Amino acid sequence: MKKHILMATTALAIGFAAPAMAQDDFAGFSEGIVAMLQSQGATVSFDERNVGADGSVEFVGFWMSAPDGEATVRADWLKGVPSATTPGQVTFTLSPFATLTINEPDAGEHIINISNSGLVITLDGITSGQSAPVLNFSVMANSLRFANGNPADPIIKALDIGFTNFSQTVSLTQATMVLAGVTGLASLDMNYDIDTPHDGQLAANGQMADLAIAFQLIADDDEKHVIDYFSGATTAFIEASVGASSATAKINNSDARISYSGTSDGTTIDMRIENGYLNITEEVANTQYSFSEFNVDGMPLPPFDVSLDQLRINFSTPTVDHGSFEPANAEIALRNLVVSESIYSMFDPTQNITRSPVNVVANLSANVQPAVDWTNPEASMSGNPADIGAVQDITINEVLITAGGAEITATGGATIDNSMGFPFPTGKVTVTAAGVQALVNGLVAMGVIPQEQAGMAMGAMMAFARPGETADEFVSDIEFSPQGITANGVPLPM
Repeated sequence: MKKHILMATTALAIGFAAPAMAQDDFAGFSEGIVAMLQSQGATVSFDERNVGADGSVEFVGFWMSAPDGEATVRADWLKGVPSATTPGQVTFTLSPFATLTINEPDAGEHIINISNSGLVITLDGITSGQSAPVLNFSVMANSLRFANGNPADPIIKALDIGFTNFSQTVSLTQATMVLAGVTGLASLDMNYDIDTPHDGQLAANGQMADLAIAFQLIADDDEKHVIDYFSGATTAFIEASVGASSATAKINNSDARISYSGTSDGTTIDMRIENGYLNITEEVANTQYSFSEFNVDGMPLPPFDVSLDQLRINFSTPTVDHGSFEPANAEIALRNLVVSESIYSMFDPTQNITRSPVNVVANLSANVQPAVDWTNPEASMSGNPADIGAVQDITINEVLITAGGAEITATGGATIDNSMGFPFPTGKVTVTAAGVQALVNGLVAMGVIPQEQAGMAMGAMMAFARPGETADEFVSDIEFSPQGITANGVPLPM
């Protein structure tokens, strides 16, 4: 069935691959495409074919069926208008209502109704202009909706997906094969329930607002382009963001039964490598979900809620030597993760452990100078860190770990001496641990840690730490120097 899903765009795709039949003769070209499809066994019919003075072609009562009848497209009209200024560019419009019908011997007839307002599709290189420096493709629609047209469909039990103010542009620079695109969407409303015999049920109902995507990459599979990206010879990026969203969803198959609902304030993704710099940033903000059922591989969990304020990952660094040390950063931040009592009660029903939010944060910055020779990157795999680059200094901007009532923080930094053949740090990191004794006692009461091991662990920590300002708080100054590593002046075993 897959080969027929894209049948409606077959004629357009052939336009890129086939030689121009006549310079900007879209009327003649469309006749050739129809004849080609018919010669391959497809059925193409229409009530009228109107050719305008501007070279446009309009098919009224358009109907096209695949050779084996598995897929059929129907539209009140389909129109293509060649550009008066750009050779080979054609703009297509579609009637406000169209239908795609897919026939499967085992699953019956799937009918998808397609409705639109202001749908416009523009492609370059249809009749001529295939050799233009840049080929463009764009889709614009005030609204575009796909809906189930067969209430008795045993597979597609529900389908209603609507796009508002949708736009997409893609361009291909032929000399360099640089593919770039931008997508925008004001809102997405979705309601679907797909239940297949082999893959099970997948259903969702929700909304999403303010989707934006931009990208650029080299449009072929030559692995050398990865080196081109890192060496700064060319640019690749993807930027994506989505605003507030909400969903109620269900997954039901042989491996999992999951039902949940929730909301999110937004998600952003930014991955870019350009001019010898790499940056990867992903962030999810203010998310709350409620699971009424969660059973994966026969291991059920009770109904539970989960929420978080932030999940952020960032990594940025220069990838080539620009002649000096430059900033680099690595960050992971999981902030204020809260899980409902029903999960805690599974392993700690007597509440030996405090139900505090979980935070896992590490934010480190450094000044680095890469040394990789991208004309021969294998040479950097020698195992010698100097072949990869040098680090001038490291700063701990934030380290925070909280769980079970305990909190660990760290601050500090170090300068790096690279003159000794290997990087050697000099500096100090202060680590503060609070509530650890209470957490360890709770784990002992739960039977997770034997009392003897807990005592040894706490004894080792006290040997290298001093009491803090509050009860159950320990502080350790870990210092790095040419004389070795110490914790509160006590040498650490090496």
